[in-house]
Amino acid sequence: MLHPEMCYPIMSVRIELFAGETRSGTVDADVIDASRGVIGGILKPTAAYYAEYQDFFQAPSKKLDWNKLEALRLNAISTLTGQLTAEGVDITDMMDQFSVETVDVNIVGITHQQMAKLFPDS
Repeated sequence: MLHPEMCYPIMSVRIELFAGETRSGTVDADVIDASRGVIGGILKPTAAYYAEYQDFFQAPSKKLDWNKLEALRLNAISTLTGQLTAEGVDITDMMDQFSVETVDVNIVGITHQQMAKLFPDS
């Protein structure tokens, strides 16, 4: 993939997203903010995501059930670094005006050591 305004390739890294032991999907993650250890992309959900977690992430965020969110034990794994040491995983599941579903995932607060292994040029 090429950056739309520049002529150099953007390196993305395949990340597996889990809720506990359940694989929820994959993300081809790009650097969002290297200084803060934020990477993200669009989730390619598994059937388990649709069956077990989609309703939770589509619910209105005004009254988020923090206990249920913590119980999900969201984590991300890369083949380059293993389990990512991160401060959190942000998932936004929404439909656009054309009824196209997009599940955005941001993994935040990744350690500088892991960022350097995942994205050496960032």
